[in-house]
Amino acid sequence: MDRLLRRALAALAVLLAAVAGCTADGAGRVGSTGSPSAGDATATAGGAQAADEPAVTLREAARELEELLAADDVARASGEERLALELARDGQHAVTPAIYRSADLAPPRYVWGRPTLLVPRLSEFPHWFAALVERREADNPRAAPRTAVLVLMRDAEHVPWRLAFSSLLDEDREVPPVALDEEGYATALATRDESIKISPHLIGAVHATIAEEGTVAFAKGLFAPGPYTTGYYTEITESRRLAKERDCMNYDSIFAATTYPVYALRLEGGGALVFYSLNRTTTWHPVLKCGEGRRLEIPKGARWLLSDPSIVAQRQIVETQQYVSVVPGKNAAAPAEVIAFDGFVTKASAR
Repeated sequence: MDRLLRRALAALAVLLAAVAGCTADGAGRVGSTGSPSAGDATATAGGAQAADEPAVTLREAARELEELLAADDVARASGEERLALELARDGQHAVTPAIYRSADLAPPRYVWGRPTLLVPRLSEFPHWFAALVERREADNPRAAPRTAVLVLMRDAEHVPWRLAFSSLLDEDREVPPVALDEEGYATALATRDESIKISPHLIGAVHATIAEEGTVAFAKGLFAPGPYTTGYYTEITESRRLAKERDCMNYDSIFAATTYPVYALRLEGGGALVFYSLNRTTTWHPVLKCGEGRRLEIPKGARWLLSDPSIVAQRQIVETQQYVSVVPGKNAAAPAEVIAFDGFVTKASAR
């Protein structure tokens, strides 16, 4: 998605946020339908709610998560990247080579706690659910545990469940209560749901705009300031100045929404928990002859892809990032807030 299209989508989000809807926004309700669609890589309405048992039960979700985490541990213990790729899809498939190759095929292993399952009541494919799980490093027991935010998905009856999304809750954050029905099932929001401040299908474009333009972005006020929003803008501005003054380089870093599915669950009292991905592409290239062949330190996350620190014409690094944000109801005064992030360099080139 280029900048003009992204800005157009962000502008649409601003317009939608500014207009108070005349219909009920569903705040606090449970039982609405919605699911991600692998066909258009977004969350779409999943049809009528099942009359009795949901398509994915809490018991099934618990079993599938346990089996996937066990298989993931086997892959990590043996350094089997190919097995790990079989267990992943979408954004998680993109970052899996980085997880393995950046660690010389010896990725960290984890001890997992008891999960909190967030299973939407679905009736049609694709099926998906989220889980919050405490994660401890198996080889570093002194390391502080982190809470992983996972999404498992399958898009057809005979297709295995795969890990589609994985992020890490910030250490100073908590996931707000998700609305559950009397049987413990959550409510998924459709991709174009307009009951929240930023519709799920627009959240990537809005986030990307603020990351690049900070408080001067016309989408300001939709996201709270922080390291993953306005903080990026500050970082890019300073990096651009230093690159030109110190290294005789042009520097640019742009963000874009991905084509991976966006997932959203209704929160108690309105609002939503939204799971989505961005790509960040950072580029260095010499301004004049003074910059040609300049040796710049390779960022740690890109060293599995690059070895020569020299930049003759251009260096480009692409990072795949996975976020969870809390988005308030449409008429709420509060902005959306990022509460979870994880990211890996997935592509890099130099010439």
